[in-house]
Amino acid sequence: MFSISNKHEEFYDYLMQNAEVFHQEAGISLAAMTDLNNLGQHLKDAAALENQADKTNKEIIRKLAITFITPIDREDFYHLSSQLKFCIDHLHGTIRRLENYHIKEANPAAIEVMQILVDMATEMKDLFGKLKSISRNEVVLIEGAEQLGTQERKIDHLYRAEISRLFDGSQELFDVIRWKDIMDTLENTSDEVEGLANIIKEVTMKYA
Repeated sequence: MFSISNKHEEFYDYLMQNAEVFHQEAGISLAAMTDLNNLGQHLKDAAALENQADKTNKEIIRKLAITFITPIDREDFYHLSSQLKFCIDHLHGTIRRLENYHIKEANPAAIEVMQILVDMATEMKDLFGKLKSISRNEVVLIEGAEQLGTQERKIDHLYRAEISRLFDGSQELFDVIRWKDIMDTLENTSDEVEGLANIIKEVTMKYA
């Protein structure tokens, strides 16, 4: 049965929960890259966060299916939630690769990219906190989303430079294979965040 008793603004809270998960997972991923000796604990912490995000995302989808009136269209909540979960999944894939590839030594370029992703996660969490008042925060939301695009382009630049270095003929083959895949995953994560920023801009322009 559909619920029409209120506008169910708790959907914003669900999104904030997963934005916080992405922010925490970014911090864990950065810590893992700079503290490989404790990778096992970082993996455990990251897995717990991803599990939490899965439950939150499933709850959003379940409630959307039975809720008629929402603050913004149900499809928009669904797109925001799904894209945010893609960001979390891609980031989790990075930390898993550190284990799968038995990484023992940090890569400065990957660390630099991860630091930017932490900044993006901080910005993204801030934007989700402002979605409850879209009209009042229209300018901030648009500018924040544009900033995420700028940060994504910085990562693209670092990614291309590192791929060039990996294939300059001076690197061990296994290192090329390992770090090419890890860098791909990091760059894909930044693409997903930029995709989420674009959805935030669309939602803002639609409802402001």
